[in-house]
Amino acid sequence: MKITNILIPACLLLTTMYSCKQDVLLPVEHDGTKPGPVSNIKVESRPGTVKLTYTLPADPDLLYVLGEYTDKYGKLIQNKASFYSDSMVVQGFADSAVYKMNLYAVDRSENKSAPVTIDVRASSPPIFGVKANLLLQEDFGGINVQFSNPNEADLAIVVSYKDSLGFFVENETFYTKLKQGAFTSRGLSPKPTVFGVYIRDRWNNRTDTIFKTLTPIFEKELDKTKFKAVILPSDVANYGNGLVIEAMWDGKINEGGNMWHSISNGGMPMHITVDLGVTAKLSRFTLWQRPGPYLYNHGNPKRYEIWGAVTPAADGSFSNWTLLQSFVSVKPSAGPTGVNTKDDVDAAARGEENNIPLNAPKIRYLRIKILENWSGGSQGHIAEMKFFGNDI
Repeated sequence: MKITNILIPACLLLTTMYSCKQDVLLPVEHDGTKPGPVSNIKVESRPGTVKLTYTLPADPDLLYVLGEYTDKYGKLIQNKASFYSDSMVVQGFADSAVYKMNLYAVDRSENKSAPVTIDVRASSPPIFGVKANLLLQEDFGGINVQFSNPNEADLAIVVSYKDSLGFFVENETFYTKLKQGAFTSRGLSPKPTVFGVYIRDRWNNRTDTIFKTLTPIFEKELDKTKFKAVILPSDVANYGNGLVIEAMWDGKINEGGNMWHSISNGGMPMHITVDLGVTAKLSRFTLWQRPGPYLYNHGNPKRYEIWGAVTPAADGSFSNWTLLQSFVSVKPSAGPTGVNTKDDVDAAARGEENNIPLNAPKIRYLRIKILENWSGGSQGHIAEMKFFGNDI
């Protein structure tokens, strides 16, 4: 006869006599003996950061080192470093003032050593260096902000403007860790406007606001009914599979064959030419990829250039053309070809918006030169493009 052993929790058996007690999480060990303090502490000042190196106490139960200080806003800041390391990096200082910091050695029983109090001072946080080198200038529909961020710190550049009631309204927050770059905050009328710009880091430290009065440049979408395809001698053949250049401005993005597609073996680099129908100064453009399984794949442009001319050379050469800007299509997920996340699909649906430099000349003819597609192949295709600027 087989006997089955059934294990019943003791607290269940005793429910008529006792109530079950809840478990309480306690340190694995609890010896009540404090570890010794850290020693030989050295302080290295960095932008917005200090690095501490030290000698750990010879305690087999040591778990981590704790650093504590009160910041300029009165908040207690704590940092921990494992016993596997003999150093600690403390980030997020709001200024370069001197702060008192207590260091503790902490063991597995959460016993803290006697504190060792030291003076620490970071060098000026990166936000102030970025603020000092900001360049603010008028741009199409708003303000152009150029910045230098040599420490490649995670920053937010916040742009606001004074509205008709005299209140400052946030227009855009630009997040970056680029070493240098520029962006334009748009959507404003071409009239004198007071702008305010400040820098914030991820610890919510912020600079004072820079104020500047600028007049945004008038901007509009160029009239696509005036666009014409132009075939110059060196251009890739007009189209492949019946998908003509004119389909790039038909307003249809997700409808089957409504796109430009090069001939099957166009080769790289390849270029096509468009007559805008007016002489205009471009501010920006938006490019939509061929959708569906072709996103960030196949012949969609990955690296490309935009060239402009008033009178293109009849032989199709680049002798009368000016390079307006080079561009790289960015896949948000950075995932493998053929695998697209929701972020990738959403970004492609919005279109890839790119700025044309403010110092670019007026043009009438536009040349799109594809240097590399997303598959590394020899085809090119674009679903739709819009161009903005003014022709006055």
